[in-house]
Amino acid sequence: MDKAEVSRSLTGDRSGNRIMFNNKSKDSNKPLDKAFVKILRGVFPAERLSADPVDLLTYSYDATKKEYPPQLVVWAENAEEISALLRAACEYQVPVYPRGGGTGLSGGALATHGGVLLSLERMDKILSLDEENRLLTAQPGVPLGVLKSAAQKRGLFYPPDPSSAKTASLGGTLAECAGGLNCVKYGTTKDWIQSIQAVLPTGEIVKAGTKARKNVVGYNLLQLLIGSEGTLAVITEATVRLIPNPSAHSAFIALFDSVAASSLAVQAILKSGVTPCALEFIDRKCLEAVNEYAQDQGIPIADALLLIETDGFDDSSVAQDALALANICRQQGANEIRPAPSEQERQALWDIRRALSPAMYTQAPFKANEDVCVPVAAYPLLMQKAYEISERHQVLTLCFGHAGDGNIHVNFMSRQENDPSVVAAIKDLFRAVVDMGGSISGEHGIGVAKAPYISFELGECERRLITDIKRLFDPHNILNPEKIIA
Repeated sequence: MDKAEVSRSLTGDRSGNRIMFNNKSKDSNKPLDKAFVKILRGVFPAERLSADPVDLLTYSYDATKKEYPPQLVVWAENAEEISALLRAACEYQVPVYPRGGGTGLSGGALATHGGVLLSLERMDKILSLDEENRLLTAQPGVPLGVLKSAAQKRGLFYPPDPSSAKTASLGGTLAECAGGLNCVKYGTTKDWIQSIQAVLPTGEIVKAGTKARKNVVGYNLLQLLIGSEGTLAVITEATVRLIPNPSAHSAFIALFDSVAASSLAVQAILKSGVTPCALEFIDRKCLEAVNEYAQDQGIPIADALLLIETDGFDDSSVAQDALALANICRQQGANEIRPAPSEQERQALWDIRRALSPAMYTQAPFKANEDVCVPVAAYPLLMQKAYEISERHQVLTLCFGHAGDGNIHVNFMSRQENDPSVVAAIKDLFRAVVDMGGSISGEHGIGVAKAPYISFELGECERRLITDIKRLFDPHNILNPEKIIA
């Protein structure tokens, strides 16, 4: 393809005809301004700028399975390129959508208005690892699994551990303030970020945070940008805190005849004074789905399963902690305890947990994964309400999640997209969670998937503040529009 053909392709015109894509993006049939495309061609080499339909399709969806093809994909390699892109986007009013690993579950990186999909996957370098200060600095496209492995090779540990850690990018986990399996002991992503560099929608490059552990200068811009879902800035560099890597682990599963009994065990564990590094709940329907998905008859089946792990630096004390928690489970009605004495057996237990999300599609083709979170004391009530709502609306419901911090994934399954019964169940679940003092999203974010429900949790004044902050950072509304507040 010669330069003229490339230009016609990028501006949506070929042989005098606009390229029309079968998509749901609202503005994607409107060709990009040729002057805008010319600017981008001066910023990005040809191999890092594409309007190829295959690329547009590849970057049109995320883990929500919703599809919104962009009009153009660019692969940035530094903050200066992103700055130039956003300045041009402001001038020509073109929406830009930052994207990491595409593992998001709220539609936060979907190109809902056409425009430019900004892939950060080539910004994948670990820039420094400061062992003395226990800090690691990396670009946003580094897969979280790679970052964690680099730290572990130095005897250090980065605790945030979402289930998608192998493929989720650092930048994406910061944008969504990802949670994960270790939250009960170590907290979420926001607790481990020391500083960031970011590009504002206007093209300005800013820094938030320092290398110092204490910093109370000005407003907390660092925590404002973490979890802002790519609507306020594009994170281009982050420094994360590390701790010594726990060398000892002990895991087991506890099987229960009822969800209620497992819920009481969770409450007893949290009051015991022994804090596990993971405390996960899985219900019967989830276990049956994994069994079918993995075709592994060895997967235990029970009405409720708790997967519990302790960690530390001494094998004996870690094993004692696990034994104490196992005894609590027995006291609360567990009919079986299965320890994992070897590393291979421990990983086999976690393989069950990691297989849950894909396994659910063996039950129905559509899934609404609601990552609701309640105060830990309300966790038993949450489980009761989830199943009551499922029965009331006659919706197949599979539940699992982070019982240790009250963050449960209630999955409403359906044979059709936008099933009215599922929509009604979601509304009832969100109302119940908010009534308990909880949140409609504990870790996935709002994106487009939950934007219609944000008023369930936030009042008019709170929503206005969010809108005003967005307008201050992004006066032209070009950065990831229609996310959080539509």
